[in-house]
Amino acid sequence: MAGLNERQFERKWLDGKWGAREITAHLTGWVGRMGAALEQMARGEKPDLNGVEWTESDELNATFARHARGKRHGQILHELEHSVESFKGSALKLPEERFESGRTVPRLFEIGSIEHFREHADTIREWRTGEGI
Repeated sequence: MAGLNERQFERKWLDGKWGAREITAHLTGWVGRMGAALEQMARGEKPDLNGVEWTESDELNATFARHARGKRHGQILHELEHSVESFKGSALKLPEERFESGRTVPRLFEIGSIEHFREHADTIREWRTGEGI
């Protein structure tokens, strides 16, 4: 995202519907949801997406993208940073055994992990390279 101006950040270059703004909101939303799930688990509760199924990613992604409408580049990046910090804080509240293979926590980390960020960073880099940005 570094070096993008507002116009570039707002451009819809992925299927004509998404760009850097929506991708950043998507990451923010998923990390936030995963952090909330970790927080619930730390309290001994079952993770819940407030009535939305985990598998309904298109619906969630559309919600995350709508949340970003009208927000400036800096605001959306700040929200992402806050979401990541909250995720980390929630993870630190969990007992170590929750991180064992086959448990829910490793799956949540997979969904909101560095690999998810890397996947989208690669997409943005390809676009930037093609645009000469």
